[in-house]
Parts: sequence; C-alpha cells; structure tokens
Amino acid sequence: MRAVAAGVTDVGKERDHNEDRFVLLPEFEVFVVADGMGGHQCGEVASRMATSTIANYFRALREQGKNGNVPEVLRASLNEANDRIHRRAGSSPLHRGMGTTVVAAAFHREENKLYVAHAGDSRCYRMRQHALHQLTRDHSLIEEALRTRPDITKSELAYLPANVITRALGVEAQVDVEVTVDDVRLGDTFLLCSDGLHGFVTDDRIQEILRIQTILTDACSELVAEANKNGGGDNITAVLVRIEEVDEPWAIATSVPRGPHESDEPGDDDSTDDDTEKNARRDLRAAEAIGADDTAKMPPLHDPDAVLGGSPDDDDPDDDPATDPPDDDDGLRPPPLTDPPDSD
Repeated sequence: MRAVAAGVTDVGKERDHNEDRFVLLPEFEVFVVADGMGGHQCGEVASRMATSTIANYFRALREQGKNGNVPEVLRASLNEANDRIHRRAGSSPLHRGMGTTVVAAAFHREENKLYVAHAGDSRCYRMRQHALHQLTRDHSLIEEALRTRPDITKSELAYLPANVITRALGVEAQVDVEVTVDDVRLGDTFLLCSDGLHGFVTDDRIQEILRIQTILTDACSELVAEANKNGGGDNITAVLVRIEEVDEPWAIATSVPRGPHESDEPGDDDSTDDDTEKNARRDLRAAEAIGADDTAKMPPLHDPDAVLGGSPDDDDPDDDPATDPPDDDDGLRPPPLTDPPDSD
C-alpha cells in the first residue's frame, strides 16, 4: 500500500496574511500542518520553521544512513522544531512570543500503521467507510477541562476563555508531543487540518464532503470553501492523505491520485493517456489559488521536497540583521540526531 496526499491553504475572510503552512513529503510518506501564532510575521515564521525543520530532520536521517523507529523519529522532529522556534523567539525581538500548533502524520508501510504526532489544536481525522473519527485530542483549556471533569456543565464551560492552547511548539523550552497510532485499511482517508477548518465546519459536514468528493485536491478545496462560506474567520488548511493499494511512488508526473472507485485495469474504463494528463492538470489546478494572493499553489508533482503553503526556502526572509541577531538556526543546519532503535 502507499499513501497519496494533497493540500490547500487559504488566508480566510478576515485575516490579511496566512500563518498556516503545510508540507507533503512523499519520499518519507510524512505530511505536516502547522498553524502559527504570535501576531503578524511571528506566526508565519514559526509555522514555516516547524514544517522546514521536520522535513529536514527526516532528510538528515536519510543522508546519515540511519534507520529510526517511526514514532520516535516523528516525535524527535517535532521536539527539534520546538527547540529551534523557542531559541529564535528568545533571541529575536521581532519574533518574541511566537509559536505554532502542529499535526504530523507518517505512514509506515511495513506495519500498515499511521503514526500521528501533534501539539495544540490542529487535528487529524480518519474517514473509513463513510464514517469520520477524530484521532487527535485538542490541547486546549476547554478540552483539558472536559477530560479532567467529564461532568462539567455547559454553563461552567462558558466561563472558560475559548481558543486557549495548552501546548504548542516554541512556547516553552520543552513540549509534550502526543503521538497516537492507527491501524490503516485500504481506502482510509486521513484529514490533517488547522482550527480554521474544524472551527468553522462541523464534523458532520466534513464527513459529507469527504463522502461525496473522492478527488483529494477537489475535496481539500471544497473543505476550505465551506469554511469560508461559514465565515472564514481564521486561516484555513486542509491536507488529505489516502491509503491506496498500489506501491509505486505517487510524486511523479504520470502518477495521479485517484478516487477509490477508479481502476488501474486498462479495460475497466474508457480513459485515454490524454485523459490522464488532463486529470493531472486538473488535480494541480484544484490546489491552486482560490484567491490569487491567498492560497498556496501546489508545486509540480515531481518535486517531493517542496514546502507547500509558502516559500520553499529554508532561510527566514523576515530576518533583519539590524534587529535580529544571527543564530545557528539560519540556513537550517542538519539537526543533531541520536540513532533511534531500528524499527522491526
């Protein structure tokens, strides 16, 4: 089996800039959504640092020829991102107070498992046989109250401030990253999203959209459009990951993520090579701008390392030498890695 993915991010209706960011790493079958916070410039820097650090952590492992236990490597990559963001926030007056929520998923082919690591209220859902299930639990003040006091009343909850996050990358020197695991089945679809989506679209409506729309990029766009229709009060990001039967890599120009009812067999439909090329172009267009300046464009499918949802550059364009002292994070050094135990 393999994991194929698509993603869309949008500024929403009320914000003037996008602090969300996502990255698809098909060569590792790792997918990440980050939702930055801390005000103008700070939030988008934090989310970009998170996604680029996680991506480079996996690349550094590969370059060093190390094999790692997937959940431990996933957790370590988020901890590395937390360390970089926290040190930048502490050393740069421009970035003081910045942080980001994050949800990252890694598919393990040999185990047929999806490992999900997260901090904050960015979520992972699983859609299986038309039923939607939330795999992550929000790290928020309200959710913590519900977990510690299951009998708490709605009136008591109303006194708690909304949207207060209890965990995030970069806020403290250490972060308690929560890692969950799910046994995948063929046809499962996983949604990684920021609160700009799940805060404006009900779970029932998300389930309905995923049930009806089987093209991943179209489904991402429709989820974002639904959040905007319901107010669009925050940045919105949706990444969809589907488990397919075939094993060959999907991040090539001739490989197009298909709907679950589309067949590989040449005699099962009337499609032609021209149709396949047309579908590939359609999948790319579906992830392009809903508003020309607001939505990230999907890179070419053959570029597996591109960071989606923003500039693919690792260096921070917001650095100002006059006010932001240099640090060893600039240029995104390969992270110091321990050699985790080999996965069975």
